[in-house]
Amino acid sequence: MGGGGDGGYQERQDAQDRSKQSARSALNVLFGVAPSGPAGAVDRSKFVIPGESGSVGDSGGGVGTPEGFDQAGYDAALSASGGLDAEAAKNKAALDALYGTVRTNAFNAGKRGLEEGKQTAGRDLKFELFARGLNGGSVDVDQNALLGRKYSEGVTQLGGKADSVANALRTGDENTRLTLLQSVDNGMDQGSAISSALAQMRNNSDRASAEAVGTDLGDLFGGAGLLYDRERVARGEKRLQDDWRGYNYGGAGSRGSSGITSRA
Repeated sequence: MGGGGDGGYQERQDAQDRSKQSARSALNVLFGVAPSGPAGAVDRSKFVIPGESGSVGDSGGGVGTPEGFDQAGYDAALSASGGLDAEAAKNKAALDALYGTVRTNAFNAGKRGLEEGKQTAGRDLKFELFARGLNGGSVDVDQNALLGRKYSEGVTQLGGKADSVANALRTGDENTRLTLLQSVDNGMDQGSAISSALAQMRNNSDRASAEAVGTDLGDLFGGAGLLYDRERVARGEKRLQDDWRGYNYGGAGSRGSSGITSRA
């Protein structure tokens, strides 16, 4: 008899569970997470057709309907599960490509700034070496080697920064998936969950793309200790010292004369 003595509660509960499971599967597939496998994704027990207990005849044999199995339904569910596997694999490939593109964009954006900084530093270094008559000598070789090492260091740093931007997007998407799975468990319907997932994934992507475009290392060569920079720092320090003396003593010349005058 349908529904039993619970007023159909169990049937409604089973339908609700199936709805939640469908929503969870759809969400996971959207984020490239496949079911564990056809056998694990389809509950075989759900396709068992229970028989009626019937009555017991005089001979002791049961006269009820034997238990059956919906093989066609089970095969169709297995086929659908296989389709989910394929769709999840396709979505995973698309997301991996997106994360890779974000990483590449972040690296390339930073590298453009790095190369511009190297060109500027190389030009300033060349002028300083020429002004000092050191071009072509061992100092020239050492300074350009230092410039090259600083550039290589910058490339390595950029790789880490680009990885960080891509990983932040990947983590954002995973957090979105887990949060929405929780929402489904709490009653969110499948359509709302999918709509919210798409919107949040788009926001995650836009944020990561903007961050990628702004990737830079700042003035990497300014603190490298290159000859032109050391000269610039020395000039700046001397200027500060002169300003300090002028402020406190009115300049070296006036300090001497005022001292002599005060003693007279």
